[in-house]
Amino acid sequence: MTLQATRPEFLDLFPPGATPEQLADGFTWTEGPVYLPDRQAVIFSDVRTNKTWRYTDAGQLEVEADPSDHQNGHCLDVAGRLVACSHGLRALVRQDEPGGPWTTLADRFEGQKLNSPNDVCRHPDGSLWFSDPTYGIDKPEEGYGGRMELPGRWVFRLAPDGTLSAPIRDRSKPNGLAFQDAQTLLLADTGDGQVYRYAVEPDGRAGCQGVHFRVTPGKTDGLRIDEAGRIWSSAGDGVHVLTPDGKTELGRIPTPQTCSNLCFGGPTGQMLYMTVSTGFWRIQTNVRGL
Repeated sequence: MTLQATRPEFLDLFPPGATPEQLADGFTWTEGPVYLPDRQAVIFSDVRTNKTWRYTDAGQLEVEADPSDHQNGHCLDVAGRLVACSHGLRALVRQDEPGGPWTTLADRFEGQKLNSPNDVCRHPDGSLWFSDPTYGIDKPEEGYGGRMELPGRWVFRLAPDGTLSAPIRDRSKPNGLAFQDAQTLLLADTGDGQVYRYAVEPDGRAGCQGVHFRVTPGKTDGLRIDEAGRIWSSAGDGVHVLTPDGKTELGRIPTPQTCSNLCFGGPTGQMLYMTVSTGFWRIQTNVRGL
């Protein structure tokens, strides 16, 4: 598969000859990749088989957790600890050391159970922002079932002091999210297929500034931002790379199936890992993610 450049500068983001490479296949629905520098490995989920997997820099594919309580999205907190969105537990959880127990960070809001936390990212102030649609309780294969208790599908903010708030309540199916900077959050809504821009205040409030971009074919599920502010978005045909303002597509990394999510990592931070439906892929780049 050949990189598809819409603008010539797209090819400068990759070393000569770079091409997508499949690392593993045979999964059901891969999601939520995150790179752990201390472990020299990327962790990703196979949500519907209730497992997480580990792919090391040495090229070893190993089971990370079985069962995983239907974990989906992951990130690292300010201390480098692994944070996960658990559909099954309907919670945001943290693991303090490899193979250790999981600590529940949030599973209720104002006395009501969360829906099924889906994706999570870290704000520069150390707070954790996570989306909470209902896929884990709507789809038997993605969770343990249950009923919706909250009146909506929101985005939550877990402050460094443990305070939980819900600053975003105006989306139908909030999903992937990433900060362009401390004042700007991009949030994918897999209900209407659009990605919205939110202005973030120092106190944790957030206000919608409108639609930032939309990919086609498919829709944005996961997304990442590189050091120059460019947007790397999952799509139905791979990964689309856009200018920071979302107005110009620079090019595409094609994949044979829908790409659900992605992350930067590897020894230099310049490897892009992609969860692609039943497979797990990577491509070498010349850039690093935020």
